[in-house]
Amino acid sequence: MTATVVKDDLLDDELVQNPSPYYATLREQFPCYWNERWRGWVLSRYDDVYGALHNPKYLADRITPWYLTKLNDEERERYKVTYEALHSFVVFTDPPDHTRLRKIFSKAFTPKAVQTMRAITEDMVKWHLDQWEHGKTIDLNAEFAYPLPANVISTIIGARREDLDKLQHWAEAITTLLLAGVSDDTRLDRAQNALIEFKAYLKELYDERVDHPRNDMMSWLMEVQRTDPLLTVDDVLHSCIILLNAGHETTQTLICNTLTTLLELPDQFEFLRANPQHMKTAIEEGLRFNGPLKGTIRLAGEDMQLHGENVRQGDRILLLMGAANRDPAKFDEPERFVPTRDPNPHLSFSHGIHFCLGAPLARMEAEIAFNEILRRFPKMEMQSSIRWEPRILGRSIQAPIHLQLG
Repeated sequence: MTATVVKDDLLDDELVQNPSPYYATLREQFPCYWNERWRGWVLSRYDDVYGALHNPKYLADRITPWYLTKLNDEERERYKVTYEALHSFVVFTDPPDHTRLRKIFSKAFTPKAVQTMRAITEDMVKWHLDQWEHGKTIDLNAEFAYPLPANVISTIIGARREDLDKLQHWAEAITTLLLAGVSDDTRLDRAQNALIEFKAYLKELYDERVDHPRNDMMSWLMEVQRTDPLLTVDDVLHSCIILLNAGHETTQTLICNTLTTLLELPDQFEFLRANPQHMKTAIEEGLRFNGPLKGTIRLAGEDMQLHGENVRQGDRILLLMGAANRDPAKFDEPERFVPTRDPNPHLSFSHGIHFCLGAPLARMEAEIAFNEILRRFPKMEMQSSIRWEPRILGRSIQAPIHLQLG
């Protein structure tokens, strides 16, 4: 009997372009797999990934070990700003720090704030689509999916419209670092420069709102700060940075991945155009089928045994949400896109205490955008072939994505 060979190169082109066979091999034969090249364990079954996301023995803070053990004294001083910023992101913290930061951030999502976000999103979607003309070929990414969430998030934060290009530049540099972008040896320096410039920019907005608060995220967080002496200025600034990064990248990728999937399935596209009441479940299916994230990283908080393997304290563990989302033990016909799938307990926004704070905003943006696009342009067609970006954690389509607006 021939032993199955598992590829250790997570950026192998065949694996990147079509990960489903790789996912199936891991789930069926190697549910806890040591990837020698990545130097960590890989979990792929739904129950294992879900369990790890809820288990405090799987630590989210991988920033501190990197900072303390992978960098020398000179590098620690050089990248201190990056460490301080990333260590304050709720996605990279564990309780009790995580509890405090998440509580602060969640206080800004009041009913009034959500209502404001919906109104901003509706206006932005209509403004962008008003620029499209029937019969024209457009780039979905450059002309909609990329600028829409950036406009929405920057407006929610309270940034100036004329500064949008700068915010997008900073967000791209930070995202490349966080999602394991390749072919860029300067990504750490680029991310640090972006964080420094972004914080300086946000501090100007902060200072403006000390005496002149507005109806935006910066002012909402500052209102929380006035009643919570533990909330620092950096907490406010870092919260705005993570909102831009998390909300921008996730929504951009969700729009591109799901709309292209629908265009490859014209029957489903037409079904949703005729039955917009199913758009919410279709978006959830888009998140499951080709969500913005393939995986997330945890560290083993103690020695443990998983499927007969000895996992040591401090070992890296890759939780493959993409594989879990197509686990036939959890989902019927997991390789088929079913727009009415309900329930749909996918893990694309993580789960447990680290469930994505920006998920409601991403879902709202996608629902408003798709309903409007399908209503206005029922005959659009793909003009590009789909190529996926070589990223370990993220799953996004290479630009440009050309669509013919019928």
